Amino acid sequence: METRYCMYCGMPIPRKVKICPECGANQDLSAQKDPQPYVMPQLSREQINPQRQVRKMLSKQQTDRRALVVVAVFFIAFLTMLFTAFFVTKMTENARSRHREDQIDEQRREKERTHPQISLPDFSMPDFSFPEIRLPEPPPADFAFAGYAVETNLRGETVLYVDVDYTNLADTQECFLTGFHITVEQEGESCRQTAGDPARENHLLGYVQPDETALVSEAFVIDAEKETTVSVVAFLGGEIYLEETVIPHADGTVSVCE
Repeated sequence: METRYCMYCGMPIPRKVKICPECGANQDLSAQKDPQPYVMPQLSREQINPQRQVRKMLSKQQTDRRALVVVAVFFIAFLTMLFTAFFVTKMTENARSRHREDQIDEQRREKERTHPQISLPDFSMPDFSFPEIRLPEPPPADFAFAGYAVETNLRGETVLYVDVDYTNLADTQECFLTGFHITVEQEGESCRQTAGDPARENHLLGYVQPDETALVSEAFVIDAEKETTVSVVAFLGGEIYLEETVIPHADGTVSVCE
């Protein structure tokens, strides 16, 4: 059956009705003075059938709801899998830890069975009293700085010569090297001793008679232009008999600090 539409509003109307129930327009063209032909509008299916639009909206809502349900199910499943994996990992670690502890206990028990412990009786060490050891005192002597010299050896090192007047105050002849030695320090570190010039006067190894004064000389590798502490020290005990602070210079001179 052919569907009839209103010439003004386009709504479907019964075929034999002359007045549109929607807009009230007269459908009889002969009754109009200047009738205009009606162009059938291009209506969509939703405009022709409003219920189709309602069903489509309901279907979209159902689809969205299903999508949310699917996402929620996947999220819950993921959390469940994550918790299960963590729980299984924790249980596995605990089982391994208990297994290691059991193995250690078993090894300890096996060791105790094969190697029984032997308890030794308690005994105390007797008290030993050691005699007090006293270092021999150096022979009586008197010292005075006789001078300094700065030279460069064949290796290109800066060498400081220290000359000391040694006076033997003992009743017997004495050797300086057996009772005393000269030390040189820079920035708290001892300078290395080196071979001296054999042409220089030196009674380092010779014997000095009572009340006799002799020149003793020793050489040390130093850094020029640095503050230097020179001391005459007892060979045993480290007692300082004479000390002076100097500054050697690259030009061969030495300044004594007050």
